[in-house]
Amino acid sequence: MHEVILLGSEYPLVRDIGTTYTQGRWIHPERVADYHVCIYCIQGQMQVVEDGKEYILRDGDIMFLKKGVHHWGGEGTLPGTSTLWIHFYDSPNNQVELPATEQTSLHQMLFAPTDQLFSKSQYECTVVLPKLMNVKGFPHMNRKARELYELYSSSRPFRHLYVSLETMSLFLEIYRISLMRHIPGKSDALVQKLARYLEEHCEEELDIERIKSTFQRNYNYLSTLFKAKLGTSIFCFHERQRIMKAAELLKNTSMNITEVSYALQFNSPYYFSRVFKKVMGESPTDYIKNIYRMK
Repeated sequence: MHEVILLGSEYPLVRDIGTTYTQGRWIHPERVADYHVCIYCIQGQMQVVEDGKEYILRDGDIMFLKKGVHHWGGEGTLPGTSTLWIHFYDSPNNQVELPATEQTSLHQMLFAPTDQLFSKSQYECTVVLPKLMNVKGFPHMNRKARELYELYSSSRPFRHLYVSLETMSLFLEIYRISLMRHIPGKSDALVQKLARYLEEHCEEELDIERIKSTFQRNYNYLSTLFKAKLGTSIFCFHERQRIMKAAELLKNTSMNITEVSYALQFNSPYYFSRVFKKVMGESPTDYIKNIYRMK
């Protein structure tokens, strides 16, 4: 499967970061690189083949290509596809080659209590990055990727170090999200079911009584469990889903800010704009401007 593996005590050394907007018949370059590649498909569709295995990336997909492995593109990439990519080297001490079944303890720390004192052994772990995953339901990932690109494009002193540290932060968030989707157990299944419910009802206000009735559980219990598993409250998760839907409507329809705010049952366009900026890091107006700029 050619996993890209990071060390908990090191960080990826970024070579370069860039964006691609495909026009006409565009095909991903064929190469065997001495660096790893991360591709984030913002919109559209891109075809990549690694060591003979085909991958199709669509909106919100993130993929990692391993250094030293032959990869190339095909005819499956569509015009108008927008991606952000990161080329990065291993740290000098990273010679780890572990199969996915031998992951060390980092994934077990996901729900561990917050420690006030970190031991050296807690850093002696590996991070096996997912080959391909989708983060469309996590709008903050788009913001983190954009901020990383802006940092890379800046003239900030020691830029390469800051960029590499922020890249590690991005990769850890990708890793955390991937783990959340593969954790077994009844309580985890309940949380995942509740998360799906919130996603399906993102076009309306949060209805606590309806949640209690649907899941036949005490709301305080659900709220505590949800926060423990996902690191965020039911309210904040639902709020993010509504804003994600709002961003989709602003991007893909002719609806204006006022129309979107009322379509998603916000009390007012002003309140909607406040929540949008809190979640996305920019106002709805700036978001619309950036859509056209990225195109």
